[in-house]
Amino acid sequence: MTTDRFSGFQSIDKAYKHSQAIMESMRSDLQKALAESPFKDRLTIVTTGSFGRGEASKESDLDLFIFFDSDKSEDSLQTERTLIRAIVERYIKKPAGDTGTFGSDVVVNFNEMLQNIGGDKDFNILLTRRMLFLLEGKWLYGEERFKAYRTDLLNKYIKAGDPERQISRFLLNDIIRYYRTITTDFEFKVTESSKSWGLRNVKLRFSRKLLYFGGVISIAETALSAQTEKNELLANILDKTVLERVQDIGIDNAYTPEILGIYQDFLQTIECPKNRETLEKITKNNRAECPLFLEMREKSKEFSKVLDSWLKLQYPDNTNPPHPIHNALIF
Repeated sequence: MTTDRFSGFQSIDKAYKHSQAIMESMRSDLQKALAESPFKDRLTIVTTGSFGRGEASKESDLDLFIFFDSDKSEDSLQTERTLIRAIVERYIKKPAGDTGTFGSDVVVNFNEMLQNIGGDKDFNILLTRRMLFLLEGKWLYGEERFKAYRTDLLNKYIKAGDPERQISRFLLNDIIRYYRTITTDFEFKVTESSKSWGLRNVKLRFSRKLLYFGGVISIAETALSAQTEKNELLANILDKTVLERVQDIGIDNAYTPEILGIYQDFLQTIECPKNRETLEKITKNNRAECPLFLEMREKSKEFSKVLDSWLKLQYPDNTNPPHPIHNALIF
């Protein structure tokens, strides 16, 4: 598929091309800037968020973190972090969020992503980085290491010797856990941490929901694959943005254009500075007084119905036996 794959959906197409152009420029600049670094073969830079999903605009920030494959302290990377920060600021005007999950100063040892999955030390920040790395992560520096890391992580979820042609429940359950976690965290952030409510709520209803859906269909698509092929197939699917997955997997699905059409309306709404400002001011208490929010809320309900219809058409639940994704999502 070419970069014109979304040409029938103007806002998606614009965001997709903007995301690709900025990432390509940053990749080139980072390759040059880090060419003389003594750690150049131990660094991997990953972006998630709107750039990882291929839906960024000039209003977007850049979520990123740095993998440092070394026993040395992250303090050793002061020069590299300065270079990375300068390149990010060259293209991105809006600073990253203040949660400490992302940013040019966030350095992670990849082994942390592989340990204690589901355990008592699998904190939200680790779950978030792990899931976003898998579901929407794109490399900005260190492509080969990025792909090797993804393979290592998939191997933690889908192990040699697992039963043949069965759905990957371990990974699916972590995707479900992540989605339920961010919906729960939303309530905490807007009540306890005084974060803005309206725009966050709308994003939760569209981009976060679609991200979850993209994970679900990745699992469904590989559910009946042989164990020896499953990780490679998953890696190829996860290489694509969520909208690319929906479009490619559902090329003959009657609901694919509807998904893209509704998501196009969402992107068109939030790329407008006036709309963003309006939604930023919305609180949980005054939401019923905002026609724009009420309109987006109704569209989000329609979005859920269309996603559900797409899933049932793509992976029938009325066959004998039904596709296993439906049972796995409930039980």
